[in-house]
Amino acid sequence: MCGLHFEFVLFGWENAMSHQYKTGDVVTVFQITPSKELVIEGKATIRKRVAEVDEQYKVEFVHKPGSTYERFVDSWGQNDPEKYLRDFNNRLAP
Repeated sequence: MCGLHFEFVLFGWENAMSHQYKTGDVVTVFQITPSKELVIEGKATIRKRVAEVDEQYKVEFVHKPGSTYERFVDSWGQNDPEKYLRDFNNRLAP
């Protein structure tokens, strides 16, 4: 992503959610940028659940094979990531 580095991925709603993805599932990972815009970090394969944190997983990105990263995987927006981005960012627009 243009050489930008983000420390943590989004993004939870008010209620905690239990793990709903299993090893091997392919998901879209979203992030919030420093300017508070939602972006897609990329497609990733779930490699392992982080047991103590709901919806937190070790994932391997399609564009970074062989490396795993710990990310929060938001269930919202998985069916239509582009629409979810537009809707989310439009709600934040002044």
